Amino acid sequence: MKKISLNALRESKLLQYAIFAAVAVIFVLLTILVTRKKPVAEKPDTVPAVVIQKPENGTLLESVTISGYVEANAMIPVVPFVSGTIKEYPARAGDFVEKDTLLAKIDDAPFRQQMLQAQAAYFAAQSTFDRINNLYKSGATTQQNYDSAKAQADASKAQYDLAKLQVDYTEVRAPVDGTILIADQAVGGIGNQTQPVAVLADLTNQVVRLKVPEKYFDLFTLERDNLKVIVTRPAEKNMYEDAVTTATIENIAPYVSPQSKNFIVVCHLDEPGDRFRPGMFVKVQVAYKTYENVPLISLKARKMDGSFYIFDENTSTVKYVEGQDFPVDENNFIVPEEYRNSYIVMDGQNFIFDGQKVRVFEEALNEAKGTDRTGE
Repeated sequence: MKKISLNALRESKLLQYAIFAAVAVIFVLLTILVTRKKPVAEKPDTVPAVVIQKPENGTLLESVTISGYVEANAMIPVVPFVSGTIKEYPARAGDFVEKDTLLAKIDDAPFRQQMLQAQAAYFAAQSTFDRINNLYKSGATTQQNYDSAKAQADASKAQYDLAKLQVDYTEVRAPVDGTILIADQAVGGIGNQTQPVAVLADLTNQVVRLKVPEKYFDLFTLERDNLKVIVTRPAEKNMYEDAVTTATIENIAPYVSPQSKNFIVVCHLDEPGDRFRPGMFVKVQVAYKTYENVPLISLKARKMDGSFYIFDENTSTVKYVEGQDFPVDENNFIVPEEYRNSYIVMDGQNFIFDGQKVRVFEEALNEAKGTDRTGE
């Protein structure tokens, strides 16, 4: 066998070490290349988009809105004065009736029989009195007999009149002009004084009784002549418009209930028309101050603290306007006069700050559409 020289053996080991080192270096480099993340490109700062709108001139009413229910100023239950079987019942809920219109007819046979009996008793007593009266005038009878016969005749006459009146009471008639609200009896039923045959109301005389919080007592009592009352009955959405009428304050309670801390205000509907009826839910707006020809903007423009932003067309930036006690109603508030012709941020105000550059929503939308077309 050939002997391997010591130098050759050393060279072979060095070569192995070199190859191993090279492989290790290559492995490390590959690992770094595979595991290294690509740097994320930083996005440029995004300019927020806002919706803007100019104020519109209009009239604003500072007011208090209180809910209530429509009532007839007078609801009249019509009850029969005699009891008996209902033979006729022409009353119908919703019908307008004039005074003395027949609402129900009770069987009058028993009462007519009583009337005939009372009539016979009266005629007999009257005949006896006439005879005693003639004898008394001629001096043939005593004063006592005369007085007794007269008393008997008078009592019989009263019984007869009452019997005739009961016959008349079998016809139940409307005591006033009005609309029948309730008519829940029927032919064959029993009419009596405990249950009305109908309930009438004058629908041209309707009111709303408001339970007003105590804190408004001075406003209603001291400013009564200056208050304007508007009554609104909300209608079904997309079907009819709300029914609206004005009202007049008819009465203000002079005291506050210690239990509820409310006081009662009665408002008379000026022109209820056909769309207001007793029992309907209404919202009553009591306006105590009127602003005319003022710049108005929707309450949506205000932030939670009452502040809002003005948009500057020249610099495309926004200006912060600190919240103040701006007059408001249910939908709008009055913009300070210096901003009458300014654009006001209506949407996006919660994501911007004073002096920030912004884009108008329409412009941002158009840019987005253009980018989409370019990308395609």
